Amino acid sequence: MYRAGNHERHPMREQAEKARAQAREVVELLELAHRKMAEDDNMQPAMEHLQEALREAKIRAATIEDWYQRTYFLTRGREGM
Repeated sequence: MYRAGNHERHPMREQAEKARAQAREVVELLELAHRKMAEDDNMQPAMEHLQEALREAKIRAATIEDWYQRTYFLTRGREGM
């Protein structure tokens, strides 16, 4: 009997993993931009906007991570039922 591979059986999980990785990458890139801008001039007007974007990205990344953990790890025990 043919058994579907992970990709065929769990395309939503793969999309969730991709979104999770991208959210973390956005945070890392914004943190790098923040460090670079601070090296140049910490009082630049754009610094405030960058800090706000970083704060929002961290909140989004945490929300995605929380959802991912609850969806794919907390439900693991129920799959055997």
